[in-house]
Amino acid sequence: MRTFVYTAQDSAGKVIRSTVEADNPRAVMEALRNEGFYVVRIVERRRPFNPFILFERLFRIGLKELTIFSRQFALLLNAGLTLAEAIDTIEEQTQNNSFRVILHKVKLDIQEGETLNQAMKKHPRAFSTFFVSMVQAGEIGGALDNILERVAVFYENELALKSKVKSAMVYPTVVLTFATGITLFMMMYIVPQFAAFYEELSAGQAALPELTRRVLHASQWLVANWYWLLIIPVAVMVFLRFRNSKWGHILLDPLVLRIPIFGPLARKVAITRYTRTFGTLSQSGVPILEALEVAKNTASNNVVQRAIIYVRERIREGESIHAPMKRTGVFPPIVTNLIAVGEESGNLEEILFKLSDYYDQEIDATIRGLASIIEPIMILLIGAVVGTIVISLYLPIFNLVNVVR
Repeated sequence: MRTFVYTAQDSAGKVIRSTVEADNPRAVMEALRNEGFYVVRIVERRRPFNPFILFERLFRIGLKELTIFSRQFALLLNAGLTLAEAIDTIEEQTQNNSFRVILHKVKLDIQEGETLNQAMKKHPRAFSTFFVSMVQAGEIGGALDNILERVAVFYENELALKSKVKSAMVYPTVVLTFATGITLFMMMYIVPQFAAFYEELSAGQAALPELTRRVLHASQWLVANWYWLLIIPVAVMVFLRFRNSKWGHILLDPLVLRIPIFGPLARKVAITRYTRTFGTLSQSGVPILEALEVAKNTASNNVVQRAIIYVRERIREGESIHAPMKRTGVFPPIVTNLIAVGEESGNLEEILFKLSDYYDQEIDATIRGLASIIEPIMILLIGAVVGTIVISLYLPIFNLVNVVR
């Protein structure tokens, strides 16, 4: 709801200034006229400027917020509220300012006669193609509340999957950052303190060991050219931006699948997203070709996406689902064989959900194995780097006895 400040006169000519909440100025004017007031002025009260709104609008609405929205929306519809009333209720308690604005626009479009999926389609930052397709199927089938419950379950599973993937990446990233910080601190602060002493030592009969000279030269270069370190975060940001671009997926996704450990993990994540999305859409009554088109966008890997496009084209020409999937060579035999069984028995959706659950368990096992491998590797890496620096600094001291003799 929007807040309006109005100035009006009653039948006696008394001027009244007050505020009222309404969807638009026309509703305020009609309500005041029905009460016998003459409207002089209506102005919308602007919300105080919030710099966080600009920050929020740079990103998509989060899965957690969409999950809560779906469950609340389903509950309110099941309780007998209209679409506009349900969205208005959710809008009032939504904490995200950007999402609140989107919900208000969706409500106004519904009040003007548009369907819910048409109103949501205008806001791709909040409602994905998957969400819109599910809502459209729910409106056509007359079971929108049940469909929204399925959407909430889907997003909960997606949140759990993202949490698993992040847990696999956070630990090595934190440890690598910590190791880099320690190394830079030693090279730019500790090593230079030894440099003056070693210069006097090397001026005499004692020559510095080769390892010590290399470490000292590297330290001197870092101290003199520290500004080059600023390139590292810039390069990381540029790489991540390119990685998330269309060409980044085209060029790098095939390489990702070939990386030991991480490649199989990426393939499992793409397959579980594809099977869960495909199963959810099919179960909700979305046509197969449209379901495959939406599922393609959730696969998160260009190689898998191109395979799904190939499968979709072959199905359009009259083939089954499992045969073209098998020809792509992207999907493991267990996937294609179980989908073939599902097509023959008529319970494809159940098979897709079982495959999704199976690969969720596989992802858990892979991440646990990854953690057990990465931890000793990181410890050895940190030990090797720090140990090399420490040994290089103390080698001349070990040789000092020979110099004194």
